[in-house]
Amino acid sequence: MLTLEIEQKPELLSLIQQGEEIILLEHNSPIAKIIPLAPKAKRSLGSATGLFTMSDDFNKPVSDFNDYQ
Repeated sequence: MLTLEIEQKPELLSLIQQGEEIILLEHNSPIAKIIPLAPKAKRSLGSATGLFTMSDDFNKPVSDFNDYQ
């Protein structure tokens, strides 16, 4: 992936920051789209608390798999 600094085109940077998508054309045919990145949501420890449960015997051997040991 190629990354470029956009300092030379501040008007494009401003449009992208406002949520605009920019289509790049070659001979009046679209060849690429520049879209703003969605901000990453901050993850916090314990955010899935209560969303799932794990049985008390989770780490115990499963008897159905005795033939495979």
